[in-house]
Amino acid sequence: MAQIIITPLELKGEDNRGRNYEWATFRTGTFILCYRNAGSSSGQHYHNGHSDYKNPEIMYLLSGRAAIHWCPIEETAIRTDVVEAPARVEIPIRIWHELEAITDCSFMELNTLEDVKIDSVRVWRDDFLRGKR
Repeated sequence: MAQIIITPLELKGEDNRGRNYEWATFRTGTFILCYRNAGSSSGQHYHNGHSDYKNPEIMYLLSGRAAIHWCPIEETAIRTDVVEAPARVEIPIRIWHELEAITDCSFMELNTLEDVKIDSVRVWRDDFLRGKR
């Protein structure tokens, strides 16, 4: 079964100035930085893999807390995982997903807006629940 993968970032150092985290990525180029207000929603779509940078979709929750609602498109039960920053979220293709900001939050998507345009199939949550995919 396909599923999303949530990986907390590893704390590498901490002192009176704050904390340091590290992560590695093979992706380069232009990315998207998003700020979301508490209670807002993003996504309500899935990807088919037409864009390499949406296969899988990789995002980093930089601040705040968010609920990731998700379901493989062949299934019907929406699952919810709560993500606390800082964390990496990987969403394979053909998984419907929605990010709901529990608190004000920010995240970085390792893709461009063009990737979103060419590889997003919009399905509103109510339609998804009614089986319209």
